[in-house]
Amino acid sequence: MSQMYDVIRELCRRKGTDVTKMCRALGIPRSTLSELAAGRTKQLTLKHAQPIADYFGVTIGQLAGTEPLEPGSSVCDDAIRDEPIAAYENLKRYLTEQDKEDIVTLIRLRAELNQGRR
Repeated sequence: MSQMYDVIRELCRRKGTDVTKMCRALGIPRSTLSELAAGRTKQLTLKHAQPIADYFGVTIGQLAGTEPLEPGSSVCDDAIRDEPIAAYENLKRYLTEQDKEDIVTLIRLRAELNQGRR
């Protein structure tokens, strides 16, 4: 797997999406990213890399892994700022890693359900 693909997966995680959905949104063939994931290609061409970088608001260097990504938040971190689950901050120290993963999963599922209603 290429470093660029690892960065793209991390950016997708932070945005609460996945590679397939990102490809659909940008009109990039999923096979292009599959080749990158399999290591058959090491980098994307600028034709594909630039729209992905723009989608995530990063530089080409960050996308390629030659520049560090800014510390990012996850979907869960963004969501805990919302009033309905602000109490999560007070409980965070009592939660196990599995609890935190479950919360992230629930937030993602709720977001997907809400997107389907629009």
